[in-house]
Amino acid sequence: MKKLSFLLSAAVLTLILGACSNEEASKGEEKEESAAETTEAADEGKEMRSALLSYQGEVTKVIRNTDANLTAEGQDPAEAAAAFEKEAKAVSVPEELTDYTKDIEAAVDSLSQYYAKKAELVKAGSEDMAEAEPFKEEYINSMTKVFEEVELSAPAFNSVFQ
Repeated sequence: MKKLSFLLSAAVLTLILGACSNEEASKGEEKEESAAETTEAADEGKEMRSALLSYQGEVTKVIRNTDANLTAEGQDPAEAAAAFEKEAKAVSVPEELTDYTKDIEAAVDSLSQYYAKKAELVKAGSEDMAEAEPFKEEYINSMTKVFEEVELSAPAFNSVFQ
């Protein structure tokens, strides 16, 4: 009887230890999965930030080129503004920024309106560009929002413009 009781106790103890080790193993697997998901999310964030910086760099080149053309002698300001719209829309929004495409495209549209208004004012001989400024501010605000959402500090946009 004592032997049977001992064997029974040993069997129960073995089952309990086996169950505990399975729980710890599954907890370890969950931690590994969680760590993998965190690493994947961090990689996606880096890719988004990199894509946004590249995109903004391309748009900045178009902005600087347009600003130079708007005030160049012999250059029609309206043509420079039209060229901006064409060139800015040719800079495609990177795939990594799909969630922000709508905001980015709206920002570029505001910038197109800015250059159209600025061209109109330059052609009229005005040096006061105050009427165009609200469109530029819309662009800056929209892009700043996108930069903040991908956890990047927004560049000093005003330094991009002449």
